[in-house]
Amino acid sequence: MILFIFEGASYEPSLYEGIKSLFFPKSNDQVLCSFCSSIYTFYKRLKDEFDGFADVVDVLKIELAKTDPRNELFKYKSADFESIYLFFDYDFYRGDLKKKNAQIKELLKYFNEETDYGRLFISYPMIESIQYTKELPDNDFHSYTAKRNECVGEKFKREARLFCYYKGYAFLKDTQNWAHIIRQNVFKANNLTTGSLTWPLDKDNVMQEAIFEAQLQKHVIPHDEVAILNAFPMFLYYYFPIEKFSGNK
Repeated sequence: MILFIFEGASYEPSLYEGIKSLFFPKSNDQVLCSFCSSIYTFYKRLKDEFDGFADVVDVLKIELAKTDPRNELFKYKSADFESIYLFFDYDFYRGDLKKKNAQIKELLKYFNEETDYGRLFISYPMIESIQYTKELPDNDFHSYTAKRNECVGEKFKREARLFCYYKGYAFLKDTQNWAHIIRQNVFKANNLTTGSLTWPLDKDNVMQEAIFEAQLQKHVIPHDEVAILNAFPMFLYYYFPIEKFSGNK
């Protein structure tokens, strides 16, 4: 069994269902659940009353008992899952940023192996970044950033909808469009971490810890902004063989 943990209860699961229909159409071994709060609340729930992190499935069951008591997750325990993937937003627009960054570093270090505690993927600044593109392929995608004050409330969500060349979400139901989205995000991530706007020579170059550190050093700390990136394209790049989306098959 594979467990997918999302921050939100509406956008992320429906977005993933579209991905599943394109890339995992025959899979019937996936359990989806939503935490329904931010990555920083997630950190707090995992850490409360524990020296280290609590079991993620146990923590989720406590939250789901309040929000989704019929969720399929209640049928399982941690040992039943061979892989766990987590998807959260950076959400850097309010609060103590230094404290938040330290918490995310800790989470990325802990959730760095899907067959152990799980593997965490982060969207910058939030999941709606999946819409932040002009007509695909968008040759300028590598240059797009979002200021911290532009991410308050619904600002970035509105901007992403208006910025997007495509109206609605139909464009995310096309495999070729996803190939472009994946390449755009992967090229940009590699440029962040290595300075080269190319397909990575190795997946290690664009692991989540490396991306986060590059975001801090190149964007967050000096410019109070993030380079716009989405978690789902980076997950698909990580999950499949490196040649699948490189265009060099």
